[in-house]
Amino acid sequence: MDLKEALMIEDAEINEATEIHLTSLSTLSVIAFIDENFDKQVRASDLKSIQNISSLINLIGKENIE
Repeated sequence: MDLKEALMIEDAEINEATEIHLTSLSTLSVIAFIDENFDKQVRASDLKSIQNISSLINLIGKENIE
């Protein structure tokens, strides 16, 4: 699963300004994505403030992103 699949984004390109609108299903997908790809555990409540890719990167930790 890649990030676009986890976020259920159909746009061809995403960047830090891309807005995120999480549903219950996409929240679970993002939690699994972060766990699998970054070995970091986050809770659904951690994702409530996520509004765009930039805020998701900050949650994961810029140091964890290549």
